[in-house]
Amino acid sequence: MARIVVETTYDPPISQALWDELVERGMPCLVERNITWKQTYLSCDRKRSICELEAADADTVRAAYQRGDIPYDQIWSADLIETLPATI
Repeated sequence: MARIVVETTYDPPISQALWDELVERGMPCLVERNITWKQTYLSCDRKRSICELEAADADTVRAAYQRGDIPYDQIWSADLIETLPATI
């Protein structure tokens, strides 16, 4: 499985009610494609989010988001860098 990042912006800032609706609408689409949610960062002003998912590939996540009519700006595969090089 690949680590997938989803970037989304919200204008106006996303309300808790809309956030809850998107999660409820999107979860079945993620489950049917064997996508696992790992974590989400929501900016303090509620205008941006970064979601980390585990999936076969970015196209699988795109298909799930499109089926659930979930907004996103970019979806891409990523590697996690857990340590900094000694030269920094």
